[in-house]
Amino acid sequence: MKQYILSSFISGNGGGNKAGVVFDDRGLSEASMKAIARKNNYSETAFVDLVKCKPGYFSIRYFTPQEEVDICGHAALAAFYALREDGFTQSYPVYHLTKAGSLEVQAKGDIILIEMKYPERVEQIPKEDVLKITNLRPETIMPNPDGGIDVVSTGLRDIIVEVDSLRTLRELSIKRSEMVDYCCEKDFVGMHVVSRETIERDSDFCCRNFAPAVGIDEESATGTSNASMLYYMLQHKAGMEVEKLYKVEQGYFMQSPSNIFVSMKSDGRVFVGGRAIVERIEEI
Repeated sequence: MKQYILSSFISGNGGGNKAGVVFDDRGLSEASMKAIARKNNYSETAFVDLVKCKPGYFSIRYFTPQEEVDICGHAALAAFYALREDGFTQSYPVYHLTKAGSLEVQAKGDIILIEMKYPERVEQIPKEDVLKITNLRPETIMPNPDGGIDVVSTGLRDIIVEVDSLRTLRELSIKRSEMVDYCCEKDFVGMHVVSRETIERDSDFCCRNFAPAVGIDEESATGTSNASMLYYMLQHKAGMEVEKLYKVEQGYFMQSPSNIFVSMKSDGRVFVGGRAIVERIEEI
């Protein structure tokens, strides 16, 4: 059984976020998938069901080292790069069959764009809750027009926090145990923090992502969270455009500079994508 190890959302300076992609031609049990994901110890491992797949339609499941999740942006990107490398995808669009639904996959040159679950604001929390789980000061947080903080889901429930500057983003730290307790209590995956001030001139946003409740203290590149972030920005910020492809910086403070591209279509669907590179291929 073949496994690809890839880095997704790479930038011109490398970076990216590693994921495993297993081409499952045996009909693995859920217990076997969990064991492989634990052994890999990447934030996510994708399992492509080659037994059930048919041309243009690919059934994929995603596992962290701890649990199954409905969808994962960087592992989905890795999966579709591996499928292209192996000759399974010759033209686009193709479709991604997940526990979050049937989702479209497009390609623009070497960038693969993957539809996320339809975005929705699932909750609003008070700004004070964010102050309790981070070192942020009240004046550095830019709340939504109601004065609160949105929790948005495109498959996973993320707290979306906009801060006032790149410096605030760089100096941000979380209170780990408090965040774990809070996210477990509220059933949130974690917190995605965004600055509209960026490092590179052609970027639109700079972000950091924290999800210690699912074993990821900080992640260098995330798909679902950036889809949720773009939805939030389009809902609340002037000058934002549908159909535009926005560039996001992430992982730049982790020595893993990653680029994620996000776009919302006129029908409200959000696509997340980028570039990936194969690190190695192995038999398992």
